[in-house]
Amino acid sequence: MIDRLTATGSLALRHLGAYGDLVASDLSHSSRLVRAQVVAAAVLTLGIAFALALGCVWAIAAAWDTPARLWVIAALLLCAAVLAAAGLWRLRVLDAQGPVFLAQTAREWRKDRELLEELLARRTAEES
Repeated sequence: MIDRLTATGSLALRHLGAYGDLVASDLSHSSRLVRAQVVAAAVLTLGIAFALALGCVWAIAAAWDTPARLWVIAALLLCAAVLAAAGLWRLRVLDAQGPVFLAQTAREWRKDRELLEELLARRTAEES
C-alpha cells in the first residue's frame, strides 16, 4: 500500500512539473502575440495622432485664405481614416492568428483525464 502511495505521489509530482512546463510554454506563445498586438496598437495610435496633427497644421497653412480649405480638410481626414482602418485590420489579423490561451496545457489535461477514466474503469471491471 505504501509503495503504491509513493509511486502515485511521484507520478503526481512529475505531472505537476510537466504541467508547469506546459503553462510556461503557453504563456511564452501568448506573450509574443500580446507584444505584437501592443506594437501594432502603438503604431496605430501614433500614426493617427501624427496624421491628425500634421493634417490640421497643413490644412490651416495651405488653405488659409482659399475656398478649397474644406476639401483639404476632408482629404486629410480620409487619409487618417485609411490609416486607422489599416491598423484595425492588422490588430484583427494578429488576434485571429493567436492561439487559445493555455491550449497545450488544456490538451494535456484532457489526455490525462481520459487516461485516468480508462484506468479507473479497468480497475472497476477487475474488482467486479
